[in-house]
Amino acid sequence: MRAEIICIGSELLLGDIADTNTQYLARRLSALGIDLFYSTAVGDNLVRLVECLRRGFERSDLILTSGGLGPTEDDLTREGIAALVGETPAVDESLATAL
Repeated sequence: MRAEIICIGSELLLGDIADTNTQYLARRLSALGIDLFYSTAVGDNLVRLVECLRRGFERSDLILTSGGLGPTEDDLTREGIAALVGETPAVDESLATAL
């Protein structure tokens, strides 16, 4: 099985934070016998994120993403995955209010 990790966030590319998630995930994948073939960091840009996801979808069996899921406007992981599969993200209000 070919795995790929895509870490999302401009703060990674700016050197503001260290990417410890990739290190952790790489060790876990190895322990499970899953080969990690690619690891990418991409900034908070929807076009580049979708490009990375599309490339990963074409060449890997498993894609793990990290980051880009917060409440701010630049957190685009959900939108990027939706664009890749041709869907529109939506909030299920019954689930949102149940919390």
